[in-house]
Amino acid sequence: MKSRIHLLVYICSFLLFSCVPLKPSKPIHFAEQTIHLSGFSIKQEAQILSTIEKLKSLKAGSLKIKRGIYRRLSRFERLFGFPFDGQGLSVWVLNRLPEISYQNTWTVAVNQNRGTLFIGDQFFEDLSDLERLYILIHEARHSDDDGYEHVKCPKGFHFVSAAQPDIDLQGEAACDADDAGAYAFQAAFLYELFAYGIFDQREVGLLYNSSISRVLK
Repeated sequence: MKSRIHLLVYICSFLLFSCVPLKPSKPIHFAEQTIHLSGFSIKQEAQILSTIEKLKSLKAGSLKIKRGIYRRLSRFERLFGFPFDGQGLSVWVLNRLPEISYQNTWTVAVNQNRGTLFIGDQFFEDLSDLERLYILIHEARHSDDDGYEHVKCPKGFHFVSAAQPDIDLQGEAACDADDAGAYAFQAAFLYELFAYGIFDQREVGLLYNSSISRVLK
């Protein structure tokens, strides 16, 4: 009799909890925009919001490089459609990433051009503030048009990854055939940070060189 009661309790409990969604989608409001976060801990949600706030706070300031070099290499306004500004960037990103979900995979972040950005533990545990920012820019670009899929870096590719030095980029789907793809946008963003001396200029410069090298066209 007791075993039958225990079985009934187990079945009822299973049916009850199977109908309750775990960590449902949570709407977060930024001015007139709303993004939905799902599956994250309170600490992880706070990290995402902090990253977006850091993006919003970016300002151009005064140039830390020669103006002629800046004009020659800057592609930000041409690609994004507005001058470098954190407020405009946050709007640009959030319009393209309305849904951000937790997925503990081997990768840091994945946007499959379906309206949802999946991010895993590495985004929170292994990245600096700078890396989180340019990853948002990179992944947001994958929401445009057909997604701007990456292509394999060619045989004999001479460049290394500044962010992942243990990876041989030759033959990896880590380059862009289109000069307006995700790596181009990532590089354009990093170049502005370099030019205006935002974050450590040496680190940003290395990441810019690593990013622009992947734009094959």
